[in-house]
Amino acid sequence: MSIPMMLFAASVSVSAFQGYHGDRPPRHGTSPLPHQRISRTNTRWNSPLNLSSTDRDLSKATTSFLTSIETLLEAGNVDDAVFELRNQEKEGTDVAPSSYHAIIEACCAGGGGGSEKKRYKQQKGNAKGKNGRDRIELAVELLQSMNPSTPHAYEIVISGYGRRGRWSDANNLLQQMEDITYSKSSSKDGIDATSVHDCGPSLNVYQTVLTALAQGGQYDKVMSLLTKMRRRQVRPNVYTYNSLLNICAKDRTPRWKEALSLLSQCQREPGINPDLVTYTTAMRACAQARKSNKAMEIFRVINDMGMELDVYCYTTAMDACAKDRNWKTALKLLEDMTVKGVAPNEFTYSVAITACGNGGQWAKALELLDTMRSTNMRINAITYNSAISALAKAARSESRQQRRFDYNKDDETDHAQNSDILWRRALDLIECMEKEGVKRDVFTYSAAISTCGAAGRWQETVNLINTMKSDGGRDTKPNRVSYTSAITACGNCGQWDAAYELFNEMKLDGLQPDLVSYNALVGAGMTANKPDEVFDLWIEMCQQKSEGISPDIVTVTEVIATLDRSIGKANRARVDTVFAEAVSRGIILREDSLDSAWEFDLSGMSFPVARAACRFIFRRIAENVSNEEESVKDLSLITGASRMREYVREVLRDELKPAVYCVVPKMEQGTLQVKEPMVRNYVDGQSSANA
Repeated sequence: MSIPMMLFAASVSVSAFQGYHGDRPPRHGTSPLPHQRISRTNTRWNSPLNLSSTDRDLSKATTSFLTSIETLLEAGNVDDAVFELRNQEKEGTDVAPSSYHAIIEACCAGGGGGSEKKRYKQQKGNAKGKNGRDRIELAVELLQSMNPSTPHAYEIVISGYGRRGRWSDANNLLQQMEDITYSKSSSKDGIDATSVHDCGPSLNVYQTVLTALAQGGQYDKVMSLLTKMRRRQVRPNVYTYNSLLNICAKDRTPRWKEALSLLSQCQREPGINPDLVTYTTAMRACAQARKSNKAMEIFRVINDMGMELDVYCYTTAMDACAKDRNWKTALKLLEDMTVKGVAPNEFTYSVAITACGNGGQWAKALELLDTMRSTNMRINAITYNSAISALAKAARSESRQQRRFDYNKDDETDHAQNSDILWRRALDLIECMEKEGVKRDVFTYSAAISTCGAAGRWQETVNLINTMKSDGGRDTKPNRVSYTSAITACGNCGQWDAAYELFNEMKLDGLQPDLVSYNALVGAGMTANKPDEVFDLWIEMCQQKSEGISPDIVTVTEVIATLDRSIGKANRARVDTVFAEAVSRGIILREDSLDSAWEFDLSGMSFPVARAACRFIFRRIAENVSNEEESVKDLSLITGASRMREYVREVLRDELKPAVYCVVPKMEQGTLQVKEPMVRNYVDGQSSANA
C-alpha cells in the first residue's frame, strides 16, 4: 500500500482473528476475516462524529501540508511531522483529520510480533521518539488535541495499544470512545436512541480490545465486554470466538477452563453456529493443558453431530492422546482417518509417533516412520525428531530397568542389548536425515545425545556435540540442554574429565550453566569420586548471585554423598559445613516444616544426609542449651518404619560422643525418641569435652 493510501487508512489489523489454521484455505464457510485495514469507508461511524466530508474538500493549502507530512513520514521523520502539525495548530490553521490520522498511525506503528511488526517498522520506522519514549503516548496527545476527535483516530490508537499488549489502556480508550459516542448521540441531539449502536465502535474495534484482554489473561473482562457488546447491539461472530479460543490454546498458562466457557457461550449466542474450527481450537486448549479427557469429550460431541472431520481435528485429538500416553487410541484415530478418507499429513504422523514414544512403544514409532517412506510421504524434521525422541525415552526407561536389574536378578530381560539397539537406531535416523536433505536442528541432536547417554555411550555424546559445532549453523549450535545431556552421559560413565571439559566449553560458548548443569557436573564428580572438585563446585554455586543457580536438595544430597564416603576428618568437616549452609538457605530442616522445635523429619533424606543431620541437630542443641537459649526436652526424630530408623539409631549410638540411646514409641513405629535425661547427658558431655 502506498503512503498516500496509508494516510486514509487505519491500522486496526484483524490478523489475530484468522483462526488457528493460519493461511490454509477456508472451509465449511468459516474462513477467517481477511487481513485488512479499516478505512473511513468501512467504519460504522456516522454523524455527529464522522468528518469524512472535510477530507473530500481539501483546500490547496491543506493538500500541500498533507503532501509535506507524507514526505516526512515516508522518510521516517515522525518527530518532524509532529513538529509541523504543532506549528499549524499554534497558527490557528485548520488541520484536516487525515493529517492527524497519518501522524497518529505513524506514532502507533510497531509493537506487534512477527511479520506484522516488520510491516509496521518498514512503513513508519521506529515507534519510539528521540528520548526513547513510546510514540503511542504522543499519539494519545494528538488524539486529545483533535477538535473534535474522530472515530478513525480512536481506532488507530486502540489498535496500537492492542499490539503492545496494553489491554488496560486499550479498554480505557474504548470506554472513552463509547462515552463520547453515546453522550453526543443521545435523543436530545435529534438522533433516535434506538439507532445509537450504528455510530458506536465497530466490531473490529471491540475485537482488538478483546484480543488484548485475552492475551493479558483478563478473561473476566473479556466476558464482561462480550456482554456489553450485546447490550450495544454489536454482535460477536464465530470468528470472534475462534480468535479468543485460539489465544487460550496458545497461552503458556493452562486456559482450558476459559476455553470451555467461551465454547459454551458461543453455543448459546443467538445467530452463531460454532464450526469445526471452534471445536478443534477448544480441543487444542484442553490438550495443551493436558486435559485429555475434556478434549476427547469435545471430539466425541462433534463426531456425534455428524460434522465432516478434517485432518486438523483428528491430529488435535491424537495430540491429546499423546499427552495422556494413550498410544492405542491415537493409533485407532489414525486408522479411522484412513477409513473415512481423511489423508493424514506429516504432522499427524509426528503426533502419532510421539504418542507411541510417550507410551514406550518405540518399535511402533519406527514402523510409522517406515509407513511414511513406503507411501512416499515427505518426512520432515519434526517427524524425525519425534522418532528420535521416542528412542530417547525408551533408552532412559531401559537404563532405569537396568539399575533395577542390579538389585533384582530374577529379571531376565537383556536391557543392555535393548539400549545398544536404541542408540544405534538414533544415529541411523540422523544419518537418514542427512541423506534425505532434512535439516537437523538442536532438538535432533539433543534427543540423540539423550539416547546415547542413557545407553552409556559417552564418547558418542561428545562426538555429537562436536558435530553440532562443526555444522556451523544457528539451528545446530549446542545449547544448554545439549551440553547438560552430554555432561550427564559422561558423568554416568564416570568420565569426570570429559564432563568437566564440556562444562567449560559451554561457558566458552557464552552459555551460563544453570542449576541442572551444575547438578549434572556434581553428579559426575560423585560417580568419579572427586571430593575436592565437588566441594569446589558447591562453593562456586553458593557464591553465584543468580537465584537460578542456588543449590537445591539434589545438590546437597550428591555433594554430601561424595564427601561422606571420602576418608578423613577434613571431608567430615566439609560435610558439616555443607549441611549447615543448606539449613541456613532453607533447603533442609526447615523450621516451619514441623509443629515443634524438638521434632525433626529425617525420613526423606539419604543415609549420608541423615548422618550429617544427626551431628548438626545434637551440636545445635548443645550450643543452645549452653547459651541458655533453650531448656532440655524430649527429642523426636521421624525416620519412618524402614531401614532409616535403624541406621539413625546406629549413628546416634556409635558416632556421637557420648553415645546417645533412643526408644521407639509403641504407637509411633516410625519415630525415634531421645528422652530428656539422655539429651542432658549428651549436653553435659559436650560441656566437659570443651572445658
